[in-house]
Amino acid sequence: MPKEVLFGIDIHTDGDVYFSMSNMEWFNKLFTGAQDGVSVDLVLKEQYVCNATLPIAHSVSKGVVLPPVYLAALKKNMEQLTEGHFSVKVGQVPKNLLNKEMEGNLIIIKNGVVCHYTNFVDIPRSSWALLPMGMYTDTLLNVEPDNEADTTSNPRFYSKKLQFIIPFSKNKAVYDTKDIKPLYDSLELKDYSIKSIHIRAYSSIEGAEQANSLLQQQRAKSIVKALQQFQTREIKTTITAGENWIEFYNDIAQSPYKDLADFDKATIKSKLLDKALLDQLEPYLKDHRKAIITIYLNKKTGLERTKADSLVMQFKKAIEKKQVAKASIIQDAIFDRVADGKLPEAYINQLEIPHEAIFSDLKNNQITYKLLLNITYEEEALEELKEIETLSPANGKIKYNICALTFRMWQYDPGFAQPDSFLLYINELPKTGTDSSLVKRMLINYHIIMCGIYMSQYKYDAKDEAVKYIYLTYVDMQLSDEDILAMAKFLCYYSHMKLSELLLEKRIHQLDVNEDLLFYYLNLKLFDPAQFSLESVQKAVQNAISINSKRYCRFFNAMDKGGASFQLLEYNILRNIYCDNCKPSN
Repeated sequence: MPKEVLFGIDIHTDGDVYFSMSNMEWFNKLFTGAQDGVSVDLVLKEQYVCNATLPIAHSVSKGVVLPPVYLAALKKNMEQLTEGHFSVKVGQVPKNLLNKEMEGNLIIIKNGVVCHYTNFVDIPRSSWALLPMGMYTDTLLNVEPDNEADTTSNPRFYSKKLQFIIPFSKNKAVYDTKDIKPLYDSLELKDYSIKSIHIRAYSSIEGAEQANSLLQQQRAKSIVKALQQFQTREIKTTITAGENWIEFYNDIAQSPYKDLADFDKATIKSKLLDKALLDQLEPYLKDHRKAIITIYLNKKTGLERTKADSLVMQFKKAIEKKQVAKASIIQDAIFDRVADGKLPEAYINQLEIPHEAIFSDLKNNQITYKLLLNITYEEEALEELKEIETLSPANGKIKYNICALTFRMWQYDPGFAQPDSFLLYINELPKTGTDSSLVKRMLINYHIIMCGIYMSQYKYDAKDEAVKYIYLTYVDMQLSDEDILAMAKFLCYYSHMKLSELLLEKRIHQLDVNEDLLFYYLNLKLFDPAQFSLESVQKAVQNAISINSKRYCRFFNAMDKGGASFQLLEYNILRNIYCDNCKPSN
C-alpha cells in the first residue's frame, strides 16, 4: 500500500466508533472476502499511569475489543467524506467506559483471522501551510499568529521583526533605562514604533524551579518597563520563563564535570546545593542567564498623538490635493489603531478614495487593510484588486496581492485557478519590480498546491516530482523558522517525514527556536520512540520542556484531547521523561 494511503480510528463524543480510509481503491484491494473486516481495541489512559503495570506489549487485546464488522456491513454503511475518502461506523463504546480517556487501535481481519494490529500516533497532517507571503501596502505587511498552541490570540501585523539576546547578572532582576539605551540606539528604533515584544527568559539551573521562574518574570518585566520609557504607546508583551537545561548539558559535556549529565534533574539540583561545587560551575552557569527578545515593529508615522477625527479630515484634504504619499501615511496610522482595537472598524470605511489611477496604491492599501481586519472576504477583495489592476496594469504591488489572494483561494478550491495561466502570471511579476526572492516563494507555493491536485488524482509520481522541485528550490533560500515549519508540515503531509525531520533539526537546539517548530519536530520523532534515547533528541526535549513544559506533557494525552498518543508511554524512555517532568496524577 502506498505511504500516501492512510487509515484510522475515530471515537466521537457520543461514543460512536468509526473506521476511515483515504483511498477506496485500496480498501477494495485489502478487503476482498466475506470474512475480511475490522475490529477496534479500546485502550484506556488509566492503564498507563506512572505506577501502573503496563498492558502486554504486542498483544491484540490491550483493552476492550469490539465485535468485528465484516465486508458486507462495511460496504453497506460507509459514507464518503471527500473523493475516495470514506468513514464507516464499526461499533459503540460500552457505557461504563464513556467518560474515560481512551484511544482506538485498529484490528484488520482476513479470512476470519487477525492479520494486522496497530495503534496510531497523531500529527497535525491537515495543518500544512503555504509559505507566508504577506500582503503589500506601501511595504510588505507581515502577519504572524502568536503560536499554534494559543488559537485565541490575535495575529500580529508588523513591517519589521528583530531578535536579540540580553544577558543577566546573577540575582539581578532590575534593568534601568541607561542599561537599555545603547541597545535601543543600536537597533535604530528611533524610526520605528514597538508594536509588541515576546520574551523568552532563562535562568541557570541551580536553585528552586519556582523561584527561578519568578526571577525570570521579574527580569523580563523590567526590560519591557525600560523599553516602554522610549515611547508612549503601550507595548503588548508575552513572557515565557524557564531553566536553561539545554546549554547546561551542552557545556557540561565538554567540562571536567561531564559526569553530572548522567543524573536526572532532581539529583543535579541537589548536588548543586554544595556551594563549593556551585562555585566551580559558575564559569559555565553565568552564560546561561539570558533573555531572548523578539520585537515586532512598525514605521513611525509622526501621527501617533493626532486625534482620529482629525486624521480623517487630513486624509480628505490630502486626497483633494492629490498628496498620495501623505494620504498613505494617514491611512496606515488609522489601520494601526483599528488593528490594536483603539478605533472602531468604521474609520477604515470613512477614508473615501476616488477611482483614479493616481490613487491605485491607496485603493490597494484600503482593500488589504480591510481584508486583514476581516472587514471584507478574500473573494470580494480579489475582485476589487482586479478592478484596480485595470487602472494601473503595471503596478507590481497590486499584482503581487492578486497572486497572494489567488493562492489563498486556490488551496481550498482546486478549480479556482487555471494552473498554466496562473504560472505565467507569477513569472511576469519580476517585470513589475517584485523582488525575485518573493517570486521564488510563490513558485514554491504553486508546486505545493499542485501536489494536492496530483494527490487527489492519485498521481503519486507527479506529486513526488513536485515535491522534488520544492525541496531543491527551498534549500537555497533564507528561511525563517515560520518558513521552515510550513515546509516541514508540507513534507510530512505528503509522507516525506524523514525530509521534514532533516529540515527541522538544524534549529531544534537553539534557545531562540520557534516554539511551534520545536514541538513539531518532537511530534515527528514520536513515530520512532527509540530515537528519544539519542542525545540530540533528549536535548531537544529539554529545550521544549524549558520553553513550555505543559505543551510537552500534552503529547501524552489521548488523540482526541490534543495529544499524539498516551500509548507512547509504554516506551520506557518516554515514560521516564513524562513521569519526571509532567507530574501526572496517578
